[in-house]
Amino acid sequence: MMNRSLRSFGAFCLLVGSLASSPASFAHSPVDFLEVIRVKPAQTIVHGVETKSRYDSERKESSLEGPDYFSRGIGAMKRAVKIPRAYMNWFAIKDATPQPKREVDVLDMVRGASSKRLQIGNAEFLISPSQLLTSGVPDAVPEGLDIYTAYQIHDGGSVELKLDIESSLGKGKATVGKPIYLCMPTEEWHHDETFPVTHPNDCFVVYEIDEQPTTSTFSTIDQFGINELQASSVKWICVRAAFLRDKSK
Repeated sequence: MMNRSLRSFGAFCLLVGSLASSPASFAHSPVDFLEVIRVKPAQTIVHGVETKSRYDSERKESSLEGPDYFSRGIGAMKRAVKIPRAYMNWFAIKDATPQPKREVDVLDMVRGASSKRLQIGNAEFLISPSQLLTSGVPDAVPEGLDIYTAYQIHDGGSVELKLDIESSLGKGKATVGKPIYLCMPTEEWHHDETFPVTHPNDCFVVYEIDEQPTTSTFSTIDQFGINELQASSVKWICVRAAFLRDKSK
């Protein structure tokens, strides 16, 4: 009963952040940049959900395990952190259906208009909005923050761009390397709850950065309940983006 109550509370929190919608656009995004942190959960979640992204002809069942990573909104490129701050938990997809390689045109804030095309393959993670638990009431999930599926990027060229960032480690510089994942909005069915996609043309491109160690322990709540996470390193950076067009290979 307790676990189901926590799941229901997590689902309610997600709905608060995603019920209201606005026309899909590049400018609306609730978060510009997120750091991606490797974590070890106190309780590993193994759970099945049904999902459907723009590349699925019908909803399918996915077996999730994690969270393996945690994201939080950060400031970069002279853009301050958006409030309420976005938090997300990354769950590995254990039985992902093999996908054909596709070429996708995506405009993001790092590569710009000169290099838009990406080649993507299999789904690897489901990324769920979460809330950071502190002594007070947690911040609401930002409006327009969907659930996302992270697809592998193949043969992405390294950007080698230095960014001024303000992350959980403080102010500093990060060297952006090659793109490794494209995160696209995904509709999800979990128990009796449905989480629709509110902004289908929005996405994130995940880039490698210089890995930095970190040691912190914190708790989050998401659709699967409350979990304590132990951070070990900051590995990647997510950059907001928008789909232009795509085609199957």
